[in-house]
Amino acid sequence: MRVKGSPEFFFDSIKSKETLLIIDDSDIDRSILTSLLKDKYNILEASDGKSGLEKLYANLSRISVVLLDLYMPAMSGYDVLHEMESNSSLSSIPVMMLTSSSSEEDQITAFRKGASDFVSKPYNPLIIINRLEAIIRLRKSSDMLSLTSMDKQTGVYSAEFFFAYAEQIVRSNQDLAFDLIATNIESFNTIKSRHGRKLANSLLRTIAMLLQDELKEKEIIGRIMGDRFALLVRHRSQREYEELADTLFQELKEGPVYPLIVKFGIYEQAEKSESVSSMYDKADFALNTIQGKYKAIIRFYDEKLRKKLEDEQNIIDNMETAIANREFEVYFQPKHGKDSGKTEGAEALVRWNSPKFGFMNPGAFIPVFENNGFISKLDYYVWESVCRTIGECLKKKTPVVPISINISRGDFDIKDLDLVIEQLADEYSVPHDLLHLELTESAYHDNPEQITAIIEKLHAAGFIIELDDFGTGYSSLSVLNKMSFDILKLDMSLVNGIHDRKGHRILYSIQEMARLLDMKTVAEGCEDQETAEELRRLGCNYIQGYYYSKPLPFNEFISYMQKNG
Repeated sequence: MRVKGSPEFFFDSIKSKETLLIIDDSDIDRSILTSLLKDKYNILEASDGKSGLEKLYANLSRISVVLLDLYMPAMSGYDVLHEMESNSSLSSIPVMMLTSSSSEEDQITAFRKGASDFVSKPYNPLIIINRLEAIIRLRKSSDMLSLTSMDKQTGVYSAEFFFAYAEQIVRSNQDLAFDLIATNIESFNTIKSRHGRKLANSLLRTIAMLLQDELKEKEIIGRIMGDRFALLVRHRSQREYEELADTLFQELKEGPVYPLIVKFGIYEQAEKSESVSSMYDKADFALNTIQGKYKAIIRFYDEKLRKKLEDEQNIIDNMETAIANREFEVYFQPKHGKDSGKTEGAEALVRWNSPKFGFMNPGAFIPVFENNGFISKLDYYVWESVCRTIGECLKKKTPVVPISINISRGDFDIKDLDLVIEQLADEYSVPHDLLHLELTESAYHDNPEQITAIIEKLHAAGFIIELDDFGTGYSSLSVLNKMSFDILKLDMSLVNGIHDRKGHRILYSIQEMARLLDMKTVAEGCEDQETAEELRRLGCNYIQGYYYSKPLPFNEFISYMQKNG
């Protein structure tokens, strides 16, 4: 059953205490007002205009009405009114003027300066309480009406109105347990591009209508953005949610898009004081974990997800400090030559040695940085560290080998990326052919024209270009056709299949193709002697993996290279 009644009716039913701020220089008058109002309202007090404004700023989101004495020394009620009216954050808070004067001129002036009401001393309890209720009710109705309440496309609540309304429902129904559902349509953008905007919009309206039909009393739905909806519902069992998902599937399976999958991330309210926006964030986080997983339709936010979210937030909170304190360390994993068996190169890999969290492998923080954009700053940190290290070795006449550095997809948003890398190498007097730049296939497909132009400039400047993770993408051959690469880096998944007949033939074919294209190959993930020998027989130029060495700190890498160089 859908929610009935208007927001105005809903606000009339709110039982929670509002907060009032009394600003009056008379201790006796403040005491009288507090005695009259404390049972119905939370009371804050200030003895002069200046401290009243300070208290107002400090409690901006809590205060519903200011009760303001007209005549006070130093800063009068008029002065406070003027300050409030000139500040957009304060101007929406209603003011009830207090005075022992019965002058009509004072009342008119107060109203002109922005007061909502005017009461004279001595106070009549019934009059002042009823006037306060009227002011609060009017303000709440005005606040809600000032929001765009409905989403025009789907007919459900807009995001802004949903969060405001849902917050009030939760606060005024403390005896009920609520769940917050974040839901979306799997591959909606693909559906829109394939079937057109008109059908996609019709689909959104249908989904919204079907979800709305499942709502009960004190339950609401809002469209957050795009194909994302949020539902505040009274707590239900997992079975009920599975039935809801199945109902939607059955309703939609005869439509023009099949299969049409609606997914649900669900957060069960843990704390009564938790905000609706916080509840939605957790439901949305649960939803995001099942995107692209065909059989996963429902995911509850649980302790495991909470820990993951907490860990990610800890990483984000500490990333800037970590880079400033040089907590990130560059490790080097050797690459061995096919013919010599010696160390002929290395890949630079980053580790985080955190005083708070201990030693972290990149799998814990790299995905987080790729999502929030910090990866570009970290990549630059690694590039500079590698250039500095090579430069110092050259000065000391320490033997050096080419070092591969990773170029993430986010790095291509750096202005003049080719010049940034070139200037960095030149600053530390690093010959360009000692820097190998690893580009992943997935990065290329984000913006092929832009990336091709940048890579070609870097290639022309003498840098060696590697295509990383070759064999894991969908269009590897087209990438090779459009860009100039010096080295193919064979993904570990291909190397692991070398002992199977089919896998062996695939590696052989790739190796022959690389030879015909005048490209060298690097095989990563070599774990044992048998694999290393077979890779050499196939003609793979460089071999990298734990069979030879794990990634090493620089000093250990130098020692390793001296033994195996």
